[in-house]
Amino acid sequence: MITKRQLGIFVTALGVLAIVGIVAVDLIGAGEWGGFGPLQRIGVGLGLLAILVGWVLIRLGDRPA
Repeated sequence: MITKRQLGIFVTALGVLAIVGIVAVDLIGAGEWGGFGPLQRIGVGLGLLAILVGWVLIRLGDRPA
């Protein structure tokens, strides 16, 4: 059975991977324009939201999800 803590760790890891991926793509220079675009900002915001949700789930402990 999956607990809220395990689910929180998974969601947090996905959020971190999303942010790292978005920043890495920008550093590599993929795409036509330089700098952060609006979709990248939205992606980073959703990644931060996922980290926040994951953190809340981790704090809820070992109750079943």
